[in-house]
Amino acid sequence: MDRSGDIAALSLPGLERLQSSAEWRQIERNFFDSGNAASVQAGLCDQIDAIAMEAYRASIEPVLPQGAVMLATGGYGRRETFPYAAVDILVLLEGESAWVSLREPLAECVRLLWDAGLRLNHTVRTLPECLEFREQNIDFSINLLDLRYLAGDAALHQRLAGKWPAFLEKHGSKLSQHLIQLTRVRHARYQNTLHHREPDVKESPGGLRDFHLVGFLSHLSMERAQPDYSQLAEASAFLASIRCFLHYQANSDRNALDIEAQEKLLVQPFTRAASNTEWMREYFERSWVVFNAARRALDSFEKTPSSLAGNLRDWRSRLSNSEFTVSREQLLLRNTAQLDSDPAVVLRLLEFIGRHGLRPAPETERRLEAAHGVFAAYCAQPRPLWGTIESILALPHAALAIRALQYTGLLTALFPEMTNITDLVQPASEDRYTADEKTLMALERATELRSTADPARQRFSQLSSELENRAMLAFALLFQNTGQGGTGGNPVEGSLALARQAMERIRVPAEEQRDIDFMIEHQLDLAEVMSGRDVDDPATSRHLAERVGTIEHLKLLTILTYSGLAALSPDAMTPWRLERLWRVYEVTRHELTRELETDRIQEVPGNLPGRPAFLKGFPVRYLRAHSAGDVEQHVRLYEESRPTGVAVQLDRIEGAYRLTVIARDMPALFASFSGAISSFGLDILKAEAFSNARGIILDTFVFADPQRTLELNPPESERLLDLIRRVALGKTDGQRLLRDRAQPDLKRRGAPPLVHFDSDACETATLVEIVAEDRPGLLYNLATVFSSTACNIDVVLIDTKGHRAIDVFYVAHDGQKLSPELQAALKEKLLAAC
Repeated sequence: MDRSGDIAALSLPGLERLQSSAEWRQIERNFFDSGNAASVQAGLCDQIDAIAMEAYRASIEPVLPQGAVMLATGGYGRRETFPYAAVDILVLLEGESAWVSLREPLAECVRLLWDAGLRLNHTVRTLPECLEFREQNIDFSINLLDLRYLAGDAALHQRLAGKWPAFLEKHGSKLSQHLIQLTRVRHARYQNTLHHREPDVKESPGGLRDFHLVGFLSHLSMERAQPDYSQLAEASAFLASIRCFLHYQANSDRNALDIEAQEKLLVQPFTRAASNTEWMREYFERSWVVFNAARRALDSFEKTPSSLAGNLRDWRSRLSNSEFTVSREQLLLRNTAQLDSDPAVVLRLLEFIGRHGLRPAPETERRLEAAHGVFAAYCAQPRPLWGTIESILALPHAALAIRALQYTGLLTALFPEMTNITDLVQPASEDRYTADEKTLMALERATELRSTADPARQRFSQLSSELENRAMLAFALLFQNTGQGGTGGNPVEGSLALARQAMERIRVPAEEQRDIDFMIEHQLDLAEVMSGRDVDDPATSRHLAERVGTIEHLKLLTILTYSGLAALSPDAMTPWRLERLWRVYEVTRHELTRELETDRIQEVPGNLPGRPAFLKGFPVRYLRAHSAGDVEQHVRLYEESRPTGVAVQLDRIEGAYRLTVIARDMPALFASFSGAISSFGLDILKAEAFSNARGIILDTFVFADPQRTLELNPPESERLLDLIRRVALGKTDGQRLLRDRAQPDLKRRGAPPLVHFDSDACETATLVEIVAEDRPGLLYNLATVFSSTACNIDVVLIDTKGHRAIDVFYVAHDGQKLSPELQAALKEKLLAAC
């Protein structure tokens, strides 16, 4: 019998539309007075329960008094309903036979609920279906974790509740793994960070969905360690209050805490914050509690399914040492009490993470959090920490190590200068993230360049591999935004001041301080040219070359700019931006390379120490690339060379040696020096060769000692210096020195060598650029090719990174540029030498 008309007529007077009811308006007024989300949820649930039960009793119950029941599920089942959130309802049937009788009453019940203003998600299942595990229906099973009786056959609900524990015992681990997988995907959608400028209080990491995840996983595996629910409950209540506010403001299920909503929240009676910055910091503080609990729950519950991964874990466990244990791909402290007595163990832990790419276990993170005060006091005192920090920042997983500090709240303990940008939202900015998050993302983008497989980024990856000191770049990235947290003034100047303060405290050497200062001070140079100037205008390249100064600085600034732009958002580094930045790099590099020969020191600056008149005629690059201390040392060597015609100095620098020679120029001298150094089995990494207006040369070689010849045999250092002196005076033939050396293995080949000539670079010489696989004696062989064809080498700039050598020579023949015929002959010989 069709009773739908009677049902509708009887039920309409009782089902007043929820949003226009007096109860709804009172609940809303109470919320804006107190900000209490719990009272909203309780009041709304009571109202929705009454509507749902009335609709059920008016539509379904008369047709199916037994064998059917209405249940609340999901957030509604937990009594955590938000003003405009969907209401999840399950109609449970005893069996399939009830379906025929249910169709029309169910349709009427659903219509009544929609007409009453409910955003309804409803489903109908039989008891056997609820107790049957299906992969394609796993989300429904998760929704059943929160069930609450509303109306209908209570005995049927009890039968489901009685059988549900056995279902969870059998299939709980599958539900857990599915929840974990869903969460990983959701976190990745938000770049695994809660620090969004406009976060989603429900979906973002650290949002309400993460809070529920912790509860679900705890419910599914009670034997595991449980989180601190007192802190979590407080944080979730705070987030729930914000979500209620957002719903009321938008009159819809809107959960994005955008800038407009942030400003409106600030003026609410229940808000205590005095500024938007203070308010958002409170938000992120609560969100951190939830995010860390969710991360640690994921790490504790997640399983590695394959035996291959198990074998990897077994192999990784062998990395354990006296301080740290590796277990299930996680890092544990052997002696937790050591943190109180030896705070430096935190830095050693970071070095372990940076080297091996392992994350601290949840328990390790909690121990680190507890050690905040001790570690902060340790770092606050001026002490020589740069050596350790430098080694951490240079490691392959440096960004992961810094993230570990952020997750445990120790980043500002190590660098208190970063406190002002912690959780900082800049309303007027177009950044997608907070200032501190953008900083860490920039470090991650720089680190990722080392191993990127993206063809569009390969050029930048290669450039990154050529950097001399990645730790300086990483430090500059960490501090380039710190000035944004200031109360006024120029943010770049503020960043520079804070970086200098930190560098003084951790005792960064003066030379490295200068390079870090440079990167922070000039961080916007390339980006401004990209966005506002004609890159192909010669005036642009000259302007940039003037600002940048040296090719080494240009490489650092290019990767710094790439990393900063890539950190703006996941899609910020478009193909256009990539190409534009590379073009800026190329035109500036070409200008700086051209300057090696064309821009000469005509007037020696009067502020240099000593009597540096011999610098007249050197390339301008000399002044840009050398400190006042370097100039003073070179002046002393020049004075020392005057009686004999030569002076030599050997210095031990980080991981290498530097040989400086001042002598009178003669044919093939640079090639002979190269041969002498290589004859000792030393690998030349960098070289510079300058000559002044009076025929005095200043050659500098940086080389590695792979066999530790000089270290293990101190007299060999003096023998090397004596050999260089004899070569400089023409008493020893450099070519003879390499005659008995083992020849390189020509079977091992990498990328083919490249030789490029540019006769437009300057008026008096031809620029020759060679890029080739490095090998012992390569520099000597290349220099010999030039000298054997009566070519004079005026300026040399050599750089070797890994297996790649980049050599720039300025060469003339009979005082003129190289003719096309001579270029062709030289190219053939140079390629053969490579």
